[in-house]
Amino acid sequence: MLTNEPVYADALNDWLAGTDPYRTIHGALRFVYPPIFLDVGGFLARILPGHIGWYLYAVVHVASTIALPIVLARFYFRQTWLNAGFALLIFFAEPRLTGVMALTNGNIASVLYLLAFLAMLPGIRANRWALFYVAVFVGALIKLPLVLLLLLPLLTGTGQWRYCSICAVAVAAAYGLQRVFSPALYAGYQWSLVQQMTVIHHYGYGILGIASGLEYKLHGRVSTMPSLITGIFAGILIVALFLLRRRIDQPASNRLWLSTVVLSVILISPRILPYDADIALFAAFVIFVNVLQTGRLIALLVLLFLPSLIVPYFVNAQTLVGCYETLLLLLAFAGGFFTLSRASAAPGGPIPSEV
Repeated sequence: MLTNEPVYADALNDWLAGTDPYRTIHGALRFVYPPIFLDVGGFLARILPGHIGWYLYAVVHVASTIALPIVLARFYFRQTWLNAGFALLIFFAEPRLTGVMALTNGNIASVLYLLAFLAMLPGIRANRWALFYVAVFVGALIKLPLVLLLLLPLLTGTGQWRYCSICAVAVAAAYGLQRVFSPALYAGYQWSLVQQMTVIHHYGYGILGIASGLEYKLHGRVSTMPSLITGIFAGILIVALFLLRRRIDQPASNRLWLSTVVLSVILISPRILPYDADIALFAAFVIFVNVLQTGRLIALLVLLFLPSLIVPYFVNAQTLVGCYETLLLLLAFAGGFFTLSRASAAPGGPIPSEV
């Protein structure tokens, strides 16, 4: 059974039985999804008899997780050396086997990411983003941080500010309606989110995760400082990307730019877990290859992987899990960003699309 399956199943069973679904906890995992997840999940549980629904979910999740690196490699990163087989190798041999953890975790995020990236294809090909906005709206109703994917059309498309704003407002309105029409469940949802962070101390990867984990390790508590640091970091990164975007010719076809943007959207997320980090680490590998201009791909893969086996012995704190992977993402972003910046400063003007 996938790690998250019992969490989903127990929450849905509790809700269908008329009890509190947000009391569900399995180890370090709580049920942290808004009420609409229960409405949709409960409906599916009623029409799919027995365990058929969970078998179907497992199949969809595994297929989505395997398809995700292939879709990214084929349509986004588009490297001559990156075929489907090597994409899967990179994805599942990422530092600390992050891709494998995402596969066994069973979180619905992998399905939602795949839908979003598939729906984005008409956008990067012909600047048609309607399907993408639907995918992001649906995904953000289940996992709110996915609303950050709205940066993708702004950074790779043209004339998308109005539609991105409409989608963001629609997501906010949907959460507001849940709070109005399901106040008890929404309060439970908010309480469960707080418990996950303040009691279980499950911070995840990323700037917020590392800053929170470090403060907790040193002081036994977490203040608002990690959130402030994360907000400042995200703001600086987003502004830098938009400034660089103005100097890129045909951003939707610029492979290094697409890789950097995909990584960045994950990196600014407030809470990064293996099913988010697997995408960003895959993009990071592509960026490292381009920045270093190396053909020793297996050697680079091994070089990036091996420290992830050693770092946990030196960083003896469960709250700091993912610090090495976060460092790799920061280095990859810096490498991609400055490579693109140098290309734009070279004679000839804007960054060419073939970079």
